Amino acid sequence: MLGGMVERIDVAMVPAEALAIGADAYLVVDQLRATTTIATLFEAGLRRLTVVDDIVAARERAAETGALLFGEVGGLAPDGFDYGNSPVEARDAAVADREAVLFTSNGTRALCALGGRGEVVAAALANISASCRSVVAAKRVAVVCAGTELGTRFTLEDYAAAGALVATLRRQSPEAELGDAATLAFELAERGDVDRLVRAAAHALATEALGFGPDIDFAMQCDTSRAVPRVVACGSGWAALEDRPRS
Repeated sequence: MLGGMVERIDVAMVPAEALAIGADAYLVVDQLRATTTIATLFEAGLRRLTVVDDIVAARERAAETGALLFGEVGGLAPDGFDYGNSPVEARDAAVADREAVLFTSNGTRALCALGGRGEVVAAALANISASCRSVVAAKRVAVVCAGTELGTRFTLEDYAAAGALVATLRRQSPEAELGDAATLAFELAERGDVDRLVRAAAHALATEALGFGPDIDFAMQCDTSRAVPRVVACGSGWAALEDRPRS
């Protein structure tokens, strides 16, 4: 999307809210850790990623295509997976010009649910500038928090990161109207609360307890990736993402 200016920005606190928002573009955020991992994989040269909302289907798809298999259950890589859902692992993985499959508990479900509803981009602090620039021509943008419990419950880390995305979008389009949830998220970001709130979230504490503190530190860095992983095809329970061509 080139040119134009965003007229309205909304935040969906869980994916089901997004289904009621008639947006032209959706920025899906699973800050800890799926969309951070996705942005990092594409920065490392991944050619195509298929996100799948069922672990059995993810195993089958990877076996059929010879793709690398990434993912987690309860924060840890399941047996037989090549990698977990770790952006630090993704940064160092040999993925250049490869295909991969990703299964996680929440982020992949959100991407699958929204596939086909307009421009759908996997966004995080890791690719905040690139992902926000990619939707500058959309009249209405929804930032969608992946949530937890299969996307049914609010998560603080996604909402805090959403605030940073809203603030970036608002700098691009200063006259954009904000929905109520976007207004609150924007105010939290403008107060400088994003890092503190992400690290205070229950999921962040659980992730650190599992030994993935370095993933949290990495995820809190902005613009480590120039990737714009967008949904290019989708079906029941799956969505394929590719990076937007770079000039």
